[in-house]
Amino acid sequence: MRSRSTVIVVASLLFIASCGGSDNSSTASSVASQTGSGKVNPTYAKFCAASSELNAAMSGTHGENPSAITDPSEMKIAWTKITDLSIALQALTPKTLKQDADTMVESIIAMNEIFKENNYELLVIAKKPTVRDALTKIASNPDVTEASTRFNTFLTQNCGV
Repeated sequence: MRSRSTVIVVASLLFIASCGGSDNSSTASSVASQTGSGKVNPTYAKFCAASSELNAAMSGTHGENPSAITDPSEMKIAWTKITDLSIALQALTPKTLKQDADTMVESIIAMNEIFKENNYELLVIAKKPTVRDALTKIASNPDVTEASTRFNTFLTQNCGV
């Protein structure tokens, strides 16, 4: 049961951090086929492509690799990629969303630090109440939720999501 709650916390944060991208997107070129208008504002094409790439890396509870749940080396690979893509997206974020992107990326980095400190061993993390509480605190931060809402609105309006 505790392992399941950790998975739920991780999934919640991944949902927030995915910037609202559709699970239907798997590559930068598929931005136009997502569930929104399907139209990408050319001004934000690189940003939208980066968002789509991050969304693809975050598909599923533990990124593209479900074995990351039980394999710490796979978890490290998945979260390194997710963190790197989040930072790349942050660098491409339009000025009007910069503060929101900073808030969201800080949460990804914080979560990755917790994973790193615990050797990316989710099954061990699940048995540590203080670590679970720290992950829950990140996932339930209202500032992250509000930033994500604004970010999602922008993606809907400009990236066809």
